[in-house]
Amino acid sequence: MTTTLVMEAPHHRFKNTDNVTIELQDLPTVSSTSPHPEDLDEDAYPDGGVRAYLVVLGSFFGLIVNLGLINGIGAIQAYVSLHQMANVSEFSIAWIFSVYLCLAYSFGIFVGPAFDRYGTFSLLVISTALIFLGLMGAALLTEIWHFILSFISMGIGNGVGMTPLIGVINHWFLKKRGYCTGLATSGGSVGGLIFPLMLRSLYENVGFAWALRTLAFFCLGCMGLAMVLVKERIRRSKPTNELSHLEEDEQTKLNKLKNKRKFNLGALKDSRYLFLIAGAFFAELSLVLALTYFASYAIAAGNSESTSYLLLTLWNAVGTFGRWLPGLVSDYYGRFNINILMLLGLNIAFLVMWLPFGHNIALLYAFSIIGGFFLGSVLSMVPSCLSQITKVDEFGERYGTLNFALSIGNLVGIPIGASIINHGKLVEYDRFVVLVGILSLAGTFFWTCSRIKVAGFTIMKKV
Repeated sequence: MTTTLVMEAPHHRFKNTDNVTIELQDLPTVSSTSPHPEDLDEDAYPDGGVRAYLVVLGSFFGLIVNLGLINGIGAIQAYVSLHQMANVSEFSIAWIFSVYLCLAYSFGIFVGPAFDRYGTFSLLVISTALIFLGLMGAALLTEIWHFILSFISMGIGNGVGMTPLIGVINHWFLKKRGYCTGLATSGGSVGGLIFPLMLRSLYENVGFAWALRTLAFFCLGCMGLAMVLVKERIRRSKPTNELSHLEEDEQTKLNKLKNKRKFNLGALKDSRYLFLIAGAFFAELSLVLALTYFASYAIAAGNSESTSYLLLTLWNAVGTFGRWLPGLVSDYYGRFNINILMLLGLNIAFLVMWLPFGHNIALLYAFSIIGGFFLGSVLSMVPSCLSQITKVDEFGERYGTLNFALSIGNLVGIPIGASIINHGKLVEYDRFVVLVGILSLAGTFFWTCSRIKVAGFTIMKKV
C-alpha cells in the first residue's frame, strides 16, 4: 500500500489508495511520516502573508549574528593581531579563526536532521547561549588558548543556529524562495556592516573587553527576536493517530527509513549535489579567506586601522544588495544561472581589480564596492540552488552535509592563507590574492558542472 500526502490550504488531507480521506483543520505544523511527504504541490506553500514574512524577518535578525560574525571577523582578527597577540605568529592566530569557522559550518551535519525533526526554537536557544558566552568570555582573555576556547563556543553556536535560520525559509516559500532567502541572508551583510563600525568606535572609547561585551548583548537582542519570530511548518515526526490505518509492517519500514536518513551520505550519489558541494566549497573558501584578511591587507598596503575597518564595512554594506538583488532576479531567470554570473563577476573583481591595483587606495575602495556586491551572492544563493534539487524535508540534512564539507575547507584554508602571507609583506599578500582568485575560478567551474547536470548544455534555459 502506498501513502501520499496532499496539502490544501486551509485544510490538510491524507489520502490512501483506498480513497479514504482524513482532513485535519488548521495544523500549525505538518508532520511527515510518508516516504515522500516532501512532494508537495505548489499551493502547499504560503509564498506570502504576515506569518511567512515574519519568519523572514526573524531569520534576518538571527543571521545578522550568525553570518554577520563570519563576515565581520576580520575586524577582530586585525585588532588582536596588532594588540593582544602582537608577539604571536600569523599562522598561530589563523588557527583560532579557522577552528571557529570550521565549527560554524561543520555542526550543520548534526543540526540538519535535528531541525528536520524538532524544528527551530530549541536550536536557537542553544545557539544564542553559546554565542553570548563565547563573546563574554573572549572579553576577559589574554592567552591564545583562552581565545581558542571562546571561539570554539562561538563556532558551535554559529553552527547550531545557521541551518534552521536558513532552512526555515524553504518551509514557507517556493516561487519567492530565492528572493526571500536573499532577504534573510542579507542580515549577514548588515551584521558585517554594523560590527566593524561598532568595534572600531568601541575599541577607541571603551577598550577591547567592553567592545566585545557590547557586541555580546547586541547579538543577544537579535537572537531573541529570531526566537520569537521564526517558526517551522514542516517537521519529520513519529506517526500520528491520523495515519493509524497504515499496516504495521509498512509503519515499521517507514520508521527504519527515517532512522537511516539521519546521516544520508547516499545523497552524494546525486552528481548535481556533489558538484554543487564542490562549487560551494571552493567559492566559499575564497570568500572566507578574503573576508578574514582583507582588513589586514589594507593595513599592509599602508593604510590605517581605521581605513581598513571602513573598507571592510563598505564591502559588507554593498554585499547587502549583492545578497537580495540576485535572489530577486534568480526567481525569474534561474538560480543557477544568476549564481554563475555573479561568480564570473567575482573572478574579474579578484584578478583584474584587487590583484594588480589593490595597492592604490582609490581602487581598493572601488574593489570593496564591486567585489562586495558579487561576493554577497556566494552565501545567499547556495540555499536557493540546493533547494531546487532537494526535497523539502531533506533540506536540513543535505544543507548540513554541505556545510560540513565547507568546514573542512575553512579549517585548513585559513592557515594555508596565513602561511602564504607569512611575514605580512605586500608581495606575500599579492600571492595570497592569487590563491583567492584561483579558488574562485574553481568554484565557478564546479557550479557550472552542477548546472549542466541539472539542465544540460542549454544556455538560455531557466535553471
